[in-house]
Formats: sequence, structure tokens, C-alpha cells
Amino acid sequence: MNHTPTAVRDRRIVSEINRRTGAGLTMTGRSLFGRLGGAVYAEWPDGRPAVVTRFLGSLAEARRTAGVLAHVRDSGLPVPRHELVVQLDDGVFFVQERLPSASPQRLSPARMEAIVGINDRFADALAARPEVPAPPQCSPRGGGSDPRHEVLAGHGPRSRRVLEQIVRITERAPDGMVGADLVHVDLSGANVLFDESGAATGVVDWNLGAYRGDRLFALVQTRFDREWFVRSPDADPVETAAAFRLDEILAERIPPDTLRLYWAWWMLRQLARAIRTASPEAVDWHLDLAESRLGLRLGDDPALSPIMGHDGASRRPGIRPGGSRRLVSGAGPRRSRRSSSGGPSAGVVA
Repeated sequence: MNHTPTAVRDRRIVSEINRRTGAGLTMTGRSLFGRLGGAVYAEWPDGRPAVVTRFLGSLAEARRTAGVLAHVRDSGLPVPRHELVVQLDDGVFFVQERLPSASPQRLSPARMEAIVGINDRFADALAARPEVPAPPQCSPRGGGSDPRHEVLAGHGPRSRRVLEQIVRITERAPDGMVGADLVHVDLSGANVLFDESGAATGVVDWNLGAYRGDRLFALVQTRFDREWFVRSPDADPVETAAAFRLDEILAERIPPDTLRLYWAWWMLRQLARAIRTASPEAVDWHLDLAESRLGLRLGDDPALSPIMGHDGASRRPGIRPGGSRRLVSGAGPRRSRRSSSGGPSAGVVA
């Protein structure tokens, strides 16, 4: 474990970037939020604000991500330009522009709709970039066993049952994801910026990469991330309502079989991680969520199934099964509304 104080590490990182690139950055502070450890705020010699973040991958992947984001930024999409990609001794770092934003607020249903809306701007953004890969969560794996399968298989009967269902579902999509949208694989509320009026203005924290596929896949991860808030002992009713609003949007916009597939891809990753690192209580609600969304409960429609508490009671005001729903293909042009809030991201927050 690294016990070096955060401020000392941050200064060391900025100093090393300057030494290797001649950037002349001055450290100005740090974001205290973000699941990937926050971001270092800096300033260029000409006074432009910058953000330094760690990329969780190889130098080649970081350069590819920066190139993809430059391509869509040049097309007018609301993502930060990644101006430097630097390999240091302890990892790969981005130096990116710092996009303006208002102070973070809690995530309301209106802000959830704004998140959906800004994500819709990524439709067909990579039509001219067929070389960009699909998200790794839904890319077919090569030969050999999948260590995530081994984690679920070894945990217990419930996780083995979930694994069997995941395998059944994903075997129907042997070629992985299709589509030409830009896909953010960590589209949490904290990674969307807002102005003072509550309009979504930017999408940040691309430190897990930028991918090509169906942008609605990203919203399933958004909904998963909201479950931490829904399950909190002191859950905010407004934040909970935002999660339920996203449930409605997903049910309206993604065909049930496709939505079940997207949940299968996400839950394999998230459940394996929870089993390895989370508390038994957190693993239990991960299993609850997987069973609900993968159709393992009698009568469940995975697009509409309620979130169940540990007492078996529904925690979600109903979307009526059999009600009218507008279903569209997983990758075609779609329009929706949404907004996001939450803590500032690990990436670029003013």
C-alpha cells in the first residue's frame, strides 16, 4: 500500500509529466470525488485549466482513447480534449482540458433524463471509425476459461444459478455488440457535468476507454450505479425516483431480449467484482439485482421487474406489465431526455 500523502503524490505526478514533456503545468488542487481516486487540477503556462487523470489500461489503449475523443470532439460532441498521454513509472496519465460545470447536485429524475439526452448525442459518432472496438464487457473472449465465471461458480448456489443464466443469454450473441455509437463504460451520474440550469453540458472520465457500439448499453451501467443509492439505508427519495425513471426509459427504448443481454454482460463483471471485494450484504443485493434483471424470478419481465428488498417486498413503484411501450432496436437512432447529478467525477469537474 502506498502511504505517501495524496498532495505529495499529485505534485510528483505533475512534476514528472513536466519533466518528460516540457508541459510547464502548475498543480492547483484536486477533485475529492470519483471512484477512480479523483483528479489533479492543474494549469497550463497560458492560464488554461487542465485535469490530470490516471488511465486504467495500457499506453496504446490510452492513445487510442485520446484519438477517438479528439475525433468526436472535432465533431462538436461534449467531451474533453485529451491533450497529452504520458507513460510514467507508476502508470499512464492523461492531461485533458477542464470543462466548466456547476457545483454537483443530487440526481433527480429531470437530471436523469438529461443524462439520457446527452448520451443520445453519441449516436453514430463512430460511423467513420469501424476500427474502434466494442466494450470489453461484451466482446467475445478467446479460448480458455473466463476467471469471472470461476468466481461466480465457486461462490455458492445462487451465484452459480446466475452464471448459468448469464451463459444462456450471452451465448445468443456470439459476435458481441454491434452499432456505431460512442460508448462510455462508466457513465455514472458523477461523470456528467451540468450547468446552473440543470442542463447536461459534458461527459467526462474516459479513463476506462472509449468504445463503439450501442450507446444505450452505457445506460444499463448508469442504472447499476444508481442501485448503490437505492440500497442505501438512508436512501434519498429523489435519487431513488431518478433510478426508477431510468428503469422506465430502458424499458421503453430497449427490446426486452436486448436489455436482458445488456444486464447479463454488466452483471457478470459487477457480480464477480462484488464477490471478490464487497461485503456479504452488497453481494446479496448484487444477486438480487441479477436474479431480477435476468428473468430468474417467476413471472419476472427483466425490463420491468421491480427491485426487491431483502424482505422480498417491491421497492419500485410499478411500471405496469402489459402497458404500452415504445421499443426500438438496440443501435438505431434514438432520442430521449435525461439528467444527471451526483458527486463530481473522478475526471473533469470545474
